[in-house]
Order: sequence, then structure tokens, then C-alpha cells
Amino acid sequence: METIEFLKACGAFMLLTVDGDRPAGRPFGAVAEIDGDLYLSTDAHKAVYRQIVGNGNVQIVALKSGTRDWIRIDGVASICGSLEKKAAMLKDCPNLLKYYSSAEDPSFCLICVKAIRRELHTAAVVEYFPSVSA
Repeated sequence: METIEFLKACGAFMLLTVDGDRPAGRPFGAVAEIDGDLYLSTDAHKAVYRQIVGNGNVQIVALKSGTRDWIRIDGVASICGSLEKKAAMLKDCPNLLKYYSSAEDPSFCLICVKAIRRELHTAAVVEYFPSVSA
């Protein structure tokens, strides 16, 4: 199963960042795949924005409701202000228009997550990408 499909099927997932010397987590729901990377939306005034600027190491964790299927994605995140990618995100996740008037909204930012490792556990399969030794 594709990562993006799984995350969307979960509805909500946790993004974990580094806040100084401790972990920080919060739920996210809007996610898109653009040019092979995962994109999440945030506001330039939020702590998650500052945390990613300070340390891009992140983890995404999601559990599919009513199952024991889950995913963990380790990656490196950066802030993206590309108008083209923000417009693509608004098109893919129109619910964001409740918070941001357009891609030009200065507080609307994207978090680009370049996945380093993905671990998907379902009743049918356990997948690792890239391959890891057990």
C-alpha cells in the first residue's frame, strides 16, 4: 500500500518533531504527495514551524481506525513556501481553504517531508522502505 493512501485512510496522524531536547507531537490530517515527497500544511506562527526550522528530524505515526494496521515514517522536514506547491496542496486538501484564503496567504506554509525510512504493518504484510535488517 502506498504511504499517502494509508495516511489519508487514517484520517489523522501524529507528526513528531524535536523541541530543544525533548520530543513534541501533534495531530495532522491534511497530507498530499507532491513530486514524490509528503507535504503537510502549517501556519508560520506555530511552534511546529519553529521546531522544523531548528531541527528537521521528524517522525510520522498513524494507526488505521478499527484495525491494528499502522505506519511509521522517519524523515527530514523543511519548510516550503512554493506558491505552486501550496496551490497543489489547497487543490488536494480543499478543507484548508477554511484557514487560508489562497496559496499567497503569508501565514500558510508547507512542511516537506523527505522520507528516509517507512515501516508499514498490516494484517497481511510488514513492509520496510528502504530495506532494513531485522
